[in-house]
Amino acid sequence: MLAGSALSQADTLRLATHHLPPYQVVNGDALSGSMIDVMQCSLIELGQPYQVDVRPINRAFKELQAGLFDGVFVLNRTAERDQLAIASEPLIVTYRSLFSVQKIDTEVHSPEMKGLKIGVLHGSAMHRWLSKHEYPNIHTRYDYHILFELLQLERIDAIVAPHEIYAHEQSHGHVTRNIETRHLSQANLSSYFSAEWLEQRPDFLQRFNAALDVCR
Repeated sequence: MLAGSALSQADTLRLATHHLPPYQVVNGDALSGSMIDVMQCSLIELGQPYQVDVRPINRAFKELQAGLFDGVFVLNRTAERDQLAIASEPLIVTYRSLFSVQKIDTEVHSPEMKGLKIGVLHGSAMHRWLSKHEYPNIHTRYDYHILFELLQLERIDAIVAPHEIYAHEQSHGHVTRNIETRHLSQANLSSYFSAEWLEQRPDFLQRFNAALDVCR
């Protein structure tokens, strides 16, 4: 758990995050990563006490809905999530990309694309998106590192992930084969806050978004 300066328990923003290098990196009890830095900077800018706990992505959002947390980060912004919590401005704007050993030019949702074995992070927005569009060969893991290992062993045909995930794997020497990259769409990765937290602090989201402009 990472904690900022605390005033009282009632004032403390209870946050959940998930292991997602290079955005959030869990190493024992220590948290690091680019989005940890952005969140920490923004909350210090506000003078907002906080604590961060680590959960799997699905569990984190369910516990936000249950009132166990006041916020979760980072999550791809979706219409489904927008009905359940309130999103901040993006902490980062990235590309959702398709990574493969063999070049893939087939149209999204085509029979050829649906015939591929596609790897995604378990519980992610892309996992739900592929399921919604009835892709039959979805391979999920809780860690992108394992997915890139499977891709290079050709046990799966492709991975859908934010571009920074691939860059992180590559920079750490985990990519030993030539990987084809195809950008699919822009992805806004945000922090979500509970309606209850924001109702009690009407100016919080505006101030938090302004702090993001300083810290991103």
